[in-house]
This record gives sequence, structure tokens and C-alpha cells, in this order.
Amino acid sequence: MPAEQHLTLDVALGIARSLRPQLVAEQAATEVRTTYSPEMHHVFKDAGFYRLLVPRAYGGLAWTMPDFVRLMGEVARGCMSTGWCLCLGASHALLVSSLWPKSAQDAVFKDGHVVIPSTARPGGPAIRVDGGWRLNTTHPYSSGAPYSTHYVGQAFEYGSAGGAPVQQMLFVAPRDAYEIKDDWGKTLGLKGSGSNTIVFHDAFVPDDHVREGTMQVDIRTSNTSPGFELHGNPMHLAPGQGFFGLDLATVFVGGAFGALDEYEILMRERRTAGDAGRAPAARLTDPDYQRWFGLATARLNSAQAIIHDAAERWMETCHRAAAGGEPFTTTDDMMLNMMCREATRLAWSTVQDTIFRTAGSSAAVNGERMERAYRDLSQAWGHVNMIIEDSMARAWTARTLD
Repeated sequence: MPAEQHLTLDVALGIARSLRPQLVAEQAATEVRTTYSPEMHHVFKDAGFYRLLVPRAYGGLAWTMPDFVRLMGEVARGCMSTGWCLCLGASHALLVSSLWPKSAQDAVFKDGHVVIPSTARPGGPAIRVDGGWRLNTTHPYSSGAPYSTHYVGQAFEYGSAGGAPVQQMLFVAPRDAYEIKDDWGKTLGLKGSGSNTIVFHDAFVPDDHVREGTMQVDIRTSNTSPGFELHGNPMHLAPGQGFFGLDLATVFVGGAFGALDEYEILMRERRTAGDAGRAPAARLTDPDYQRWFGLATARLNSAQAIIHDAAERWMETCHRAAAGGEPFTTTDDMMLNMMCREATRLAWSTVQDTIFRTAGSSAAVNGERMERAYRDLSQAWGHVNMIIEDSMARAWTARTLD
């Protein structure tokens, strides 16, 4: 087995923390490039960061969810764009190894290295042909695209050309089946997250790479799955909303900690503006800045604690299903997603109301680390996962109290 198969959390966290100065230094270049560098990609690959959720049968590490989200948060603390691109490219190995049959998994994981972006919105039509499906679909916001080896997407099933759509499908396709458009980097933030548009032009996908009638955001689970039967890992019994929430929240909170790191530097290097009763003084010894820094640290640690607890609950629910208890239900999944959203809300309010507000306008000059952190967090705050909070809360209540 490759050396990284034995990668422990402590060692991986040490690698991520050692990379932090470089990730910070390369943030501007990452934005211009719209993704992290090829050199950083090889660092991640050599360290085994792309194999974290790949099954051991295919040379992966098969990490637990709590360990995965902790490491992704550490990477995002150095560069939120990099953390976003890495996390969403590495995480969907779990989706593929959970839902697809052995024949498809053998093809996808044949050399153990996978980077699999995904978006849940259907990208267009898939027409049935002999042995599979023909895709002509477009998938924007495919975070992790630049270094991708495969893609997981949704399409509308058509029985034949010119017919009517029957239902949605979920598919996985190799890199040679799609084009990656050079269209990322025009957003307010997360310019380096590699969230390019992926396009399929008359691409063929075989039957065993397709899950007919399956919606990624509405997967129904039971006490078994193709992945559980193959690998025996309880993590292959989970639906996707809670996992998706954990992905986004850990990167968001990691980015907020990056803003806090910069705030500490500013405290050590800059002075207060002064007010009617006090002359300018070192921020580090100023009572107000001391209070702001302490409260911001406590609140971000609280947001992080929510994520870590949600990840532990996610694992417990998987083990319950694997032991023959109640399956991982939609209400379980929704609640975990909502918990992650509250962690995100707490981190956002901490940055907006305390860190950014009191950092000073000079910290918001174009190119400053604090300015970039605020843009990245603002972009993530407008993600669709935040927009659907009301509809998910209503749906959870209706299901729970019915």
C-alpha cells in the first residue's frame, strides 16, 4: 500500500499547518489562477489528501467524517479558496463508493487517485442509447474542476430524442468525457476555488455509471447500500445533505479562523484610532481590542464545536443503521445540515460584526488578507445551502411533528 495509506490525523494536521504560511502567501496568485497551483496539488496528492474518503480496497484511507472535516478546516484556515476546492473535490469519493456498483467503482477508483467535483442541479438531457446514455449537459459551479479525474452530476432522463423527460438521474463520468470551461474567477470571492463550468458534448456514459431516478439531495437510505455491501463501512449508509453541510461549514469556519489569524497580526502591528477620551495606543494592550479578540475566538471555537459535534452525530447515525437499527433518515440528515448552517451563521456574524468591523478600513484595501477573507466569506454566505434554510426547516418540522 502507498505510504499515505497510514496517514494519521495528527500527521495530516501537522502537514496542513506547516503549509499555512505558503497558502497565505499564494492567495493572490491562487485568485489569478482561479485555483491552487499544480505544485500545491502535488503536495496534496503526495500527502494522501485526495484519498481520505476512498475505500481501503482501492488504496484509500477510509477516514472517519470527524477527521475529514477537521483536516479540511485546517487547510481552509490558510486559504479558503484552496480549502473549498480541495474539500469538494475530495469529498465526493464517498458518494461514489456509497451508491455505485462494483463495476463502476472498479473503473473510477482503478488507481486510487480521484478528484470528483459535483453539482446537484440537473444540467440538461441524457438520452438513452444502446448500453448507456448520451449526455449534452452543462454544470456550472463545479468546485474542484481544475484537477478533476471524474465528475458526478444530475441530468434529465429522456427515453429518446424528441421525447419528454421521464425523471432525474445521477451519473459519474471520467475526465475524458467532459470539457472544463475557463470561466471562473469573476465572482466577489472564492475566486480561487476552481468552481468552473463542466460541459458534456454528446458524451457516452455506460449504464453501470448511472443511477436512474436518483436525486443527489434526496437520497433515501436503508440498512444497506452498494457501498456498504462492498466495503462494510457504515459511512456508506448516509444520504447527502448532512455531509454536504459539513463540507461547506468546515471550510467556512476555517476561512473565518483565517480572518482571526490576520486580526491577531493587526493587533500586534497596529495602533488604535484613538477617541475622545484616549490617545492612540497599541491594539494588543487596548481593553476593547482585547475584548473583541477574546469574544471572536470564543465564538469561532463554538462554531467549530458545532461542526465537530455534528460530524460525530453523523457517524453515530451511520453506525446505528449498520447495526440494524433505524436507517439514516431524511430528518436526521436535515437536522445535521441545519446544525452546520448555524455554525456558519455564528462564524459569519463573528467576522462581520466584530473582526471585520474593528480591523480598520486599511485592512479592507484591495489585496489585503482581511479584505480577501471577507470577500471569500461573503461569497460563501450567499451559497444556495444558506438560501434553503427556511424551506428545510419547514420540511423538517412537517416530517417530525406529523
